[in-house]
Amino acid sequence: MYSIRIRTNQRTDVLKQGDQASIGVLMRDRSIRYFYWGGFSLILQRKVKLQVEACTSERNWDPRHPHSQLPHWIDLNEDEYLLGSYDGTLIYTLLPFTILRGLKPEP
Repeated sequence: MYSIRIRTNQRTDVLKQGDQASIGVLMRDRSIRYFYWGGFSLILQRKVKLQVEACTSERNWDPRHPHSQLPHWIDLNEDEYLLGSYDGTLIYTLLPFTILRGLKPEP
């Protein structure tokens, strides 16, 4: 199952499809702004960079095969972001996961 892990202050949350949360987006001025998260999407409307701590790798996982490996986490560096989509109201994480490089946000 696709999942992302985000960090808000000292709390870490794992988000799956259907969860309600806010997610950080890197703005042009290098600040982070929080928007409501809508889940995962295959459609790119307006490209955004999502501040995510980690995402799952589905490469070796097959839910039909009892001996397949569970998804493992891919940690992102501080200057890496996931590609997301903004529809004017909600932020979506684009599938398949695409890691983008960006400037570090200002503290």
